[in-house]
Amino acid sequence: MDCDYEAMCATLCLEQTQAIHYYARTPDGSSLGNIAGFFFANFAYVDNDCNYQVADLFAVDIDLDTKRFVKAKLDDINLNAKETLILLWFNMFAAHHVKLHALANWGVNVDEALADVNPFFRQSSVVTVLYNYFGYTSFNGFFETWVNDGLVSPGWKNPEKPLVQAFNHGIKANPWQHSQIVELVKYSEIVNFIVKVRAIFAAEFQKHKDLFPGTDGEASESKWVYNLFETHSRSLSNNSLLLLLLSVFVGTVLHSLDHCLMDWNLKDPLWLDVDDPRFGKMAEVGRVVKVGFVSNIPGLYFHKRFKGSGHPFYEAVYRKAAKINKKFADNMDTCIINWECDLGNSDSAA
Repeated sequence: MDCDYEAMCATLCLEQTQAIHYYARTPDGSSLGNIAGFFFANFAYVDNDCNYQVADLFAVDIDLDTKRFVKAKLDDINLNAKETLILLWFNMFAAHHVKLHALANWGVNVDEALADVNPFFRQSSVVTVLYNYFGYTSFNGFFETWVNDGLVSPGWKNPEKPLVQAFNHGIKANPWQHSQIVELVKYSEIVNFIVKVRAIFAAEFQKHKDLFPGTDGEASESKWVYNLFETHSRSLSNNSLLLLLLSVFVGTVLHSLDHCLMDWNLKDPLWLDVDDPRFGKMAEVGRVVKVGFVSNIPGLYFHKRFKGSGHPFYEAVYRKAAKINKKFADNMDTCIINWECDLGNSDSAA
């Protein structure tokens, strides 16, 4: 299957949650066209010696009308679309998506007392904590096998742990301030969905907040907590509740849809060029992530969808979200778990 690299770069900017890196677009009527700039400051990557690096800025320009790549730079290095694809894909799983996992930890409650008040939420919390442990603590241990199987280069198992360094960089960096993302609503299917569903989620959460007791939210006073739900913050009683709301939203809606979009968008892992002289090592791991950490885990014995959960909060959000985009709504999970994406009949059982 051939890849249209210019279109794929646009898709990874517009149709993943890393769309929050949208900075601005050209004014209406500009001679340059309708161009959007996506800026990734302090950009973590791994070079072809398997050394962890941080660039000052990775910048990508996308034509919003044609939805195609225009240009990109990594600091002073001009990039083509094929190189840009590797960097966008690597950023997505190594530095951006890890933020969703980390923030989800603030939206769980595994206390046994919750079994009487909200057992479904407690079950989802246990699954999220366990899967986050697998993803962060266990992932680097796979490199020995992957190197022996010839899937990745030996440098990935260096004691410096370059991928873990990228993970840590992403976790410690605050999410990009993205209040201007509403400008992408008419150009991005996922942005349109999230902007509308976050309002639904906040309203329903306020109605059902008694079902979500217990949060470590008081440990954080970071102002960026308000970015996603700033328009609803007045109706929430305190910063702890707002952080819990944000964390549950990120660990459910955003996380599960980001995974599904990764699967739907990059249809062939071979599009990532492992022979690229500058970024090929990142393409190696990118291929492994696409093949090994995107597909369905069969045989789950518990329910993990909003749809069909029987839970008053999740069902209320699902019913309204499905009116906006049923495909997305059908794939919203209630916990962090490797998942299946419903690509066929959206009315099928989750």
